[in-house]
Amino acid sequence: MKVSKLKLIYLLLFFWLTLFTSCSKDDDESPAPTPNISSFSPESGVEGDEITITGEKFSATISENIVKFNGVTATVNTASTASLTVTVPEGATSGKITVTVKGQTATSTDDFTLISPPTIGSFLPERGVEGDEITITGENFSAIASENIVKFDGITATVNTASTASLTVTVPEGATSGKITVTVNGQATTSTDDFTVLFIKQITAGYFYSLILRSDNTLWATGHNKYGQLGDGTATDVNTPIQIMEGVKTMAAGTNHTLILKSDNTLWAAGYNSQGQLGDGTTIDRSTPIQIMEGVKTMAAGGNHTMILKEDNTLWATGYNSYGQLGDGTKTNKSTPIQTMEGVKAVAVGNSNYTLILKENNTLWVCGNNSQGQLGDGTNAGVNTPKQIMEGVQAMAAGGIHTVILKENNTLWTTGYNFLGQLGDGTTTNRSTPAQIMEGVKAVSAGAAQTLILKEDNTLWATGSNEYGQLGIGSTNNFHKTPFQIMEGVKAMDTRGIHTMILKEDNTLWVTGYNAYGQLGDGTTTNKSTPIQITLSDSK
Repeated sequence: MKVSKLKLIYLLLFFWLTLFTSCSKDDDESPAPTPNISSFSPESGVEGDEITITGEKFSATISENIVKFNGVTATVNTASTASLTVTVPEGATSGKITVTVKGQTATSTDDFTLISPPTIGSFLPERGVEGDEITITGENFSAIASENIVKFDGITATVNTASTASLTVTVPEGATSGKITVTVNGQATTSTDDFTVLFIKQITAGYFYSLILRSDNTLWATGHNKYGQLGDGTATDVNTPIQIMEGVKTMAAGTNHTLILKSDNTLWAAGYNSQGQLGDGTTIDRSTPIQIMEGVKTMAAGGNHTMILKEDNTLWATGYNSYGQLGDGTKTNKSTPIQTMEGVKAVAVGNSNYTLILKENNTLWVCGNNSQGQLGDGTNAGVNTPKQIMEGVQAMAAGGIHTVILKENNTLWTTGYNFLGQLGDGTTTNRSTPAQIMEGVKAVSAGAAQTLILKEDNTLWATGSNEYGQLGIGSTNNFHKTPFQIMEGVKAMDTRGIHTMILKEDNTLWVTGYNAYGQLGDGTTTNKSTPIQITLSDSK
């Protein structure tokens, strides 16, 4: 009986121990607490950004927290039970953030927004000078201009306008040819193609000298300098371009005087001044540019007179006026600019004392010498008050004694002296009324007795005198009466006396013609009948 009681006690103890052990094991295997995400900051970012997730019941052991961005596992950098810092993983997309601790998962209420890196699809134009506006198209730009950092081969540009798919930017000062990069929120993209920086902005031919405006806004000059028209402080000719001035916006070259418009819209002048054409109130020649006027938009220099277009579109004139070329109703010279007209859009002047005026309504007006019908009014009588001769005009050029007119429909018209075929009508007969010569024309320039024509396909055509090789055809045949093609891939050209300057689309400068004063800038005074390339003194 005692033994049986003992067994019963042992059985009861075994049962109790088994029950206790089972309960303890159940306590040990109870589920881990479920974490909770209350917020994360920032709420958007790019791959590689660090994000802070706040909440509760995270693990203080980094490795026990599994964090995912829309299913893509992230690296946990620091951990506490209430906060995690993680790195947005490569390949992440916008969506929920999850945190898993010991098999228990929390999901964010809000989505994390992944900011995709920008991409550049294209940019236009593909080449330009400092200050040109370029449009970059692509994806994932910022619509806030200041949040886009654009660089041209490492030089930061100004962003003018911005959308998520397009940026307009200005080619920065000091830019060189190379890739364009766009950086948004620390993520950068680089263009596939190079942007080509062009280093020549403008070319202008004087009668026996040449002016070159470079993309850094420095003005360079070469050639005849007897009256100080090069503006270098001397009266010595030069046969390679030399720097004259900085901060230049545009320029005009006459027979022996030069007009310079600076970036602040002040007008400066140098050179021959016997008739008051410099507009400084004297008739003293200047070999160093002197400031004449403020608020100027553009200007034109003739044989011995100057026309100035101000920012308010008023036209002003100074200098020689014996033929009424100033358009003030008199034939009295002026040594200080006087206002002659309002509502003017553009102006051109001829070497032989006449003026062409394009008004804002695209009507063409003329005044001055008309001995060969160059005013195009059907007579040979000069006028000292501007008179209208044509409508629908977009541009014009005044030569020695002939006029070239480009209409809005891109047809070319000519009038005036034609002894050497400069009108291009197949004859040598003068005209006092403009006649149509050609279609599909983009730009024109008129020299002493030759005409240059730039067509819409960027081919350069010429007609007229070629005595000194100024047409660039490899000979000095006397003249041509009909335009013929002389070059392809041309961007701009200019002629005034008896030499020609040509700027090609690749921004190379070519010259041909008379060179007795070094106006071609090739280091010689030898005439050229075939265009030769001129390289400036450094990379710009």
